[in-house]
Amino acid sequence: MNVPIQKGKIVDLCSGNGVIPLLLSTRTKGTITGVEIQERLYDMAQRSMDYNGVSSQIEMIHGDIKEIPKQIGYSKYDVVTCNPPYFPTPSIEEINKNEHFAIARHEIMCNLEDVMRVSSQLLRQGGKAAFVHRPGRLMDILHFMRMYRIEPKRLQFVYPKSSKEANTILIEGIKDGNPDLKILPRLLYIMIKMSIIRKSEGFYMERNKHYFYVLECRDGSYYAGYTNDLLRRIDAHNQGRGAKYTRGRTPVELIYHEIFETRTLAMQAEYKFKQLTRKQKQKWMAKEDT
Repeated sequence: MNVPIQKGKIVDLCSGNGVIPLLLSTRTKGTITGVEIQERLYDMAQRSMDYNGVSSQIEMIHGDIKEIPKQIGYSKYDVVTCNPPYFPTPSIEEINKNEHFAIARHEIMCNLEDVMRVSSQLLRQGGKAAFVHRPGRLMDILHFMRMYRIEPKRLQFVYPKSSKEANTILIEGIKDGNPDLKILPRLLYIMIKMSIIRKSEGFYMERNKHYFYVLECRDGSYYAGYTNDLLRRIDAHNQGRGAKYTRGRTPVELIYHEIFETRTLAMQAEYKFKQLTRKQKQKWMAKEDT
């Protein structure tokens, strides 16, 4: 999505720990407001803003998105972004026992219609909205976007791997825009992950430049390595210049990485990982991802 570069007003709903506002601040000098209902995540986001020296540009609000238009104003914003809870609220037996995960993943505090209604209320006429969601909710998303005068304009499917089904959609709309939906070329998750890493390098979360990383090769095998330039190293592997092992197993995909303060720590992690069985390696990566 194109955002105002020199000025403008942006709102990110369901901000979590503030990653999206931080990334947006690298693309615009406009003011950014993040909204998060969970106090723990709001506190994390506020600390991140303070640490990175962007508190004057990014304001974090601890509150319910359903009440936000009354608090910050109607029809005043150029851009609204949101990565909302994906899943309808399940039965009590099915819901995640961790309250924080449950609120982040399920429509407990807000639902899809709330997100679309609030986005429309915040946007000026001609303002843009961008959402991240699951393909299974696409028809609901299109329905509520039009119900609340956000005309879908661009849709892109994101794939975890080239051989897998899409598991994420990126959709943009314009308030009171003309009908003209464009389907963009498919996007692999690895491309998004690399983009986030690149844009985040100025922030504390990516400031350490020593990486232990794991690739999944074309034949399904794993390759673990160390690098101080993750983007360049992945490119080198896929061009046949990364390692003898991966040379005949391209394309490779990044499935896991950790960041360390020193080369020694990163290489120690690489060595420990290589001593594990495949099942133990999968447990290692699954544990770190949770």
